[in-house]
Amino acid sequence: MKILILGGTSFFGREFAIKAFNEGNKVSVFSRKAPTDNLPLDIKQIRGDREFEPDLARLSIENWDIVFDNICYSPESAQKALKYFSGRVGLYIFTSSEAVYYLIRDLSNPFRENHTDIFKDNIEFKKGGFWDYASGKLKAEQIFLAAFREQKFPVSIIRLPIVIGPYDNTLRAYSYWLRIADEFNFFAPGYNFSRRFAYSRDLANWIYILANNPENATGEIFNLADENIISLYDFLKISADIMSKELKLLPADFAWLKENGFDLSASPYSSKRDYIIDNAKSKEVLNLQFTDIRTWLTESIDWFLNNYAGLKPINYSNRQKEIELAKLWIKERGENANK
Repeated sequence: MKILILGGTSFFGREFAIKAFNEGNKVSVFSRKAPTDNLPLDIKQIRGDREFEPDLARLSIENWDIVFDNICYSPESAQKALKYFSGRVGLYIFTSSEAVYYLIRDLSNPFRENHTDIFKDNIEFKKGGFWDYASGKLKAEQIFLAAFREQKFPVSIIRLPIVIGPYDNTLRAYSYWLRIADEFNFFAPGYNFSRRFAYSRDLANWIYILANNPENATGEIFNLADENIISLYDFLKISADIMSKELKLLPADFAWLKENGFDLSASPYSSKRDYIIDNAKSKEVLNLQFTDIRTWLTESIDWFLNNYAGLKPINYSNRQKEIELAKLWIKERGENANK
C-alpha cells in the first residue's frame, strides 16, 4: 500500500509509520518537524504545514491507498482535507479523541461510538482550553461523516483514550514516574476513578489492521483502547511496583488542594469521575490483540528512565512546592495521612 501519514514523526504516528514500513508498504510522513532522524531512511519525509493549503495541494498530486490524519483539530482543517484528498484516497483515517464524549451532558459509562448520535441534543460545545480541543475534534468528525454520507468520502474515525508508551511527547505519564522516583509524597486527586488507556505500539498495530480492512472501516467510528479498565491509583501502584519504589501517594481531595493552591496540572490523569470508553465494537470488527499492561508499562517506564534525554515536564518544575504542601497535609493529619 501507498500510505501518507499527516504527523508521523513523533509518538504513535511514528509507531504507525514504522509498523507500516516494516510490513512492506511505501510510507511517507508529512510534518513541520520533518525531516527527523528517528525514522527508517526509506520512509519519505515531507516537510510542510497542514494548515498551509499549498502544502496540502502538493500532497494531493498523488493518489494514496491510506491517509492517516493525526493532526486535524478543527472543522476548518477537515474541510481542507476534503478539498485536496477527495477522489485521491482509498481510506482516510481520522484521529479523534474520547474527549468528544465529555461534551455530552450527563453521559453514563461506558461511552459507545453511537452515543454522539443518540445523544446529539445533549452535546454542549464549551469553549476554552481543553473544551476547544474536544469541540474541534467532534466538529471535524461531523464534517468527515457528512462527506461520507453525501459524497462517499472513504473516511474512518478512531477515538483514542490517553495513549502511553515510549517517545510520548506529552510527558504526562513520565511526570508521575518522576514523582515516584524522587521518593517524596505527592498528590493525585481522583485516584479512585477509572479509565482505559492505550499502549502506543498496540495502537499502531490496531491502526494497521484498520487500514487493511476498508470494507469494514469506511464510514465507521471505532473506540481504540486497551482491554483493562484501571484506576489512577492502580496505574500508580503498578508503576511503583515496576520501579521497586514505595508509592507515597497522599489522598487529598480536590477541595483541600484547591484551597491550598495546588496546581492540578501536576496530576494530568486526575478526574472527578470514571471515563471509560467501550471497545467492544473494535474488538469484534478488528479482532484487537492486547499487550499485558504490566509489560507495556515496564517498557515505557524503562524507556523514559533510561533513554529519554529531553527536558523534564513543565508540571514538575514546582515539585518543591508540592513537597511542602504534602508536609502540610501530613502535619494536619498526623499518622492517618498516608494512603
